[in-house]
Amino acid sequence: MFQNQEPKAALRTRRLMPGFRAALAVAFIGAALVSPTAASRGPATPRSVENPAALIYAGWFGNTIPTPSFIAANHAFLESQPFDGLVVYLRKSSINVNLTLDVMKNAAISYDTMMTVLGPIAGLDFTNLKHNVGLIMGSTPPDFFDDWSVVIQNYANMARAARDSGLKGLCFDNEQYHSPWGNYGSQTKYVATKSLAEYEVQARLRGKQVMEAMVAEFPDIVFMTLHGPYVSEPEAPSALKFPQWQSSNELLGPFFAGNLEGAGSTACSMDGGELYSLRTEDDFRNSYAWRRNDLPSDEVDCRFIPASLRSVWPTRTSISFGVYDVAFGGASMNATILRSTLANSMRQADRYVWFYAEASTYLLPSNAGGASASWVDAIRQARADVAATAGSAAPTNLTATAVSPFAIDLAWEDNSSIETGFLIDRKTVINGAWAQVATAPANTVYLRNGSLWSGTGYVYRIRAVGESGASAYTSEATATTHLVVQPPAAPSNLIAAAVSPFTIVLDWRDNSSNESSFEIDRRTVNGTWATVANAEAGSTTFRNGSLWSGTGYVYRIRAVNATGASASSGEATATTPLVEEVLAAPTGLSATVHSNYSVNLGWTDNSSNETGFAIERRRSGGLWSQVTTVGAGVTTFRDGGRTQQITYVYRVRAFNGSGHSMYTADARVTMP
Repeated sequence: MFQNQEPKAALRTRRLMPGFRAALAVAFIGAALVSPTAASRGPATPRSVENPAALIYAGWFGNTIPTPSFIAANHAFLESQPFDGLVVYLRKSSINVNLTLDVMKNAAISYDTMMTVLGPIAGLDFTNLKHNVGLIMGSTPPDFFDDWSVVIQNYANMARAARDSGLKGLCFDNEQYHSPWGNYGSQTKYVATKSLAEYEVQARLRGKQVMEAMVAEFPDIVFMTLHGPYVSEPEAPSALKFPQWQSSNELLGPFFAGNLEGAGSTACSMDGGELYSLRTEDDFRNSYAWRRNDLPSDEVDCRFIPASLRSVWPTRTSISFGVYDVAFGGASMNATILRSTLANSMRQADRYVWFYAEASTYLLPSNAGGASASWVDAIRQARADVAATAGSAAPTNLTATAVSPFAIDLAWEDNSSIETGFLIDRKTVINGAWAQVATAPANTVYLRNGSLWSGTGYVYRIRAVGESGASAYTSEATATTHLVVQPPAAPSNLIAAAVSPFTIVLDWRDNSSNESSFEIDRRTVNGTWATVANAEAGSTTFRNGSLWSGTGYVYRIRAVNATGASASSGEATATTPLVEEVLAAPTGLSATVHSNYSVNLGWTDNSSNETGFAIERRRSGGLWSQVTTVGAGVTTFRDGGRTQQITYVYRVRAFNGSGHSMYTADARVTMP
């Protein structure tokens, strides 16, 4: 039970995250909801200035607490403020009930009790404040491996009460004010027997169960978690101003991942983004891109985001930001900075930006101790700044791909239905300055940018433009045009030498430094030329096997790269020695899996004069190499040490002192 009304600042002195300034007083600024099922690539819809922003405020200063009773008593004034909703502190002092602190405790709270707390606002006729949400704090839940049935039922009752009283959902302050419920360590109840990985799985399960219980009562509930999952991910880059607190808070991220699993395609699971030092458009854009796309990627390989969630994470996670009215992390704050910071964040977030006001309250008039007119006006002006650029949603998922030494193809996702066109800006990677270089018509999602310098890196950004102005920019995309390459120099000094009745070895001098490979042509003495093989760049020798004995062959070689081929080398001739007594080739080669790592081979021996059999192997698409030889009369071999899920191809031939027989037909096998 929350005894005396403690201001937020006092609570902060007991936090477990050093230097962490929380945000229980929040203002949500965002676009209208976008269906989580929209668009499979990138955000479901980015923060769109195509729709009017919704501004929701919640905060308290001193003893000014936005409880349902306070809101009802001050309804007229609050409706006059520049907000479209409030975050409600769920307490009713007269019956000594505090839902904000107690929902997540292991003590049952009935739906009727919750409706008693919410009663004062359940029947209010809100004209402007139509986007109200209730506040829940992490408080002191059971250990993740203990019984959570009471907590889960409390959340279900809370979602039902929120729905029935007209709230849009819940704001979850997951910071650990009262107990280290999201840490793994000595304070974790079962740390002696349960690993971090086991706790991560269990925390995700609890997050999923909580969300599923709420969705069952309130299918399209909004559930905003103030600290996003980045606080548990060690790869969250400090350069993007993510707090480096992953040595604790290990279980907050898994709990969020569970929430996202339980939300399905109807509810809104929101990464609140309590990142108070962001200021510029790039700050918010880069943070947005990392949290939506990089965090669930295979490159980051976040340990608490399972494979089943990674593909849907970008479309189901709603990205928000926190803005704080006090200087933080070296970033200054005043009314002018607040205006630009709010506007920048509003243009980037999917649905909400929350404004944590600790310097003053916005629940009272300025002449009664509320925020001064200059700060209130800064919020009004931020909204006006966003509205002034209304008309087009920012494009997303910009990619740049070099297609030649002189052209780069651009592709993007068009998220607007009312743009009149797109503006394309470009700069060089090294010492470049942005300049508009092209335009594209409305509904375009592709452009080829030509007349470029070869071997040069270019950076692009795009924004939509409409009758009322331009959208925010996309994230930047970079590509480097292909370097113009000269044809390679021709190889020389080609020598051909027969080393068996069936094999000729070639040697040559490599005279170029820019070839990608060598093409080897061959003909019989009286035949026609044909390209028979390729050798790797830098090669100076090649073994040409499977030839006819007693036959003269002529060779020539040329170097090749992307620009073309060199002249051919001079010709070289060699004749394979004649096999005096022909060996009959083995037949009927079979290859079967013996185990996950070995293959059984079998064949038919058709000769009586072999001294053994040579067994060759290659990977599918690879080059042949000899595995081993076996003695005369042997018709089986087990090839061990193979790699799972690889396809191998085998062939066998007989040999004696005069040479080799022809090969068997290839036998192919794929390892399990």
